[in-house]
Amino acid sequence: MRLVDQLLSLLFPAPCLGCQGVEIGPSHPLGLCTPCRARLKSVDRFACKLCLIPLPKHRSEVGPICIRCLDDPPPFDRLYAGWLYQPPFDGVVCGLKFGRLPYLGRHLARQLFALHSQEITGCRWVVPVPLHWRREILRGYNQAELIARPLANLLNATFVRALRKTRKTAPQASLPRAERRHNVHDAFQTRMNLKQTSLRDAKILLVDDISTTGATLSAASQALVRAGASSVIALCAGITPLGGSDTQPFPEALDSADSKWNF
Repeated sequence: MRLVDQLLSLLFPAPCLGCQGVEIGPSHPLGLCTPCRARLKSVDRFACKLCLIPLPKHRSEVGPICIRCLDDPPPFDRLYAGWLYQPPFDGVVCGLKFGRLPYLGRHLARQLFALHSQEITGCRWVVPVPLHWRREILRGYNQAELIARPLANLLNATFVRALRKTRKTAPQASLPRAERRHNVHDAFQTRMNLKQTSLRDAKILLVDDISTTGATLSAASQALVRAGASSVIALCAGITPLGGSDTQPFPEALDSADSKWNF
């Protein structure tokens, strides 16, 4: 636990991001009290390795990949996630994205490393999914980058902003599932100064905060593969249950001015 987190906890105690009850602070993992951390739901171990949608328990009959991904596999090799995007984890994500609580990025990085270090060790570069520059200016930061930077340090890998978002897209949460892939199609490109560098033949860890249908991760991965990456492992802090339904609440659908997140 970092000394600065302990000092901040004493100076600026804040409600638990899950229950909004117990006064805690940055020293508490994920900004959650102990009972709320116990309520976190991890991804079903019987899940498709490409989209994390739950598979039948007798998966030996259908394999580790769902029918949808067999028919139309994404450009990344594997998807890992920390938790399901549902209470109390939704409070953590919204605190990171809208509450201006950057320490949550470090917490998420540590927890994801603890959960998936064996699977992601060996990735040479750690790349965050970028925001469009206008959205990043308005927000003041890219929440995926707040997770990716400390994660790269833990992996002894190189953090690099290898991607840029070439056009502003509608929030994925505002669209039906069928339109989300089209919304982000060709929305990412590698940065010009990286096209002739060591990105070629590299194993890359692509990091984002939340995945719904995997459309954003697929579009970003495709840009990395086109630039010569040998493989892309996708990692997100959370995933919406069942791979993201059209009715599942999602943080980008919230108003960033919502008073709940004005700490």
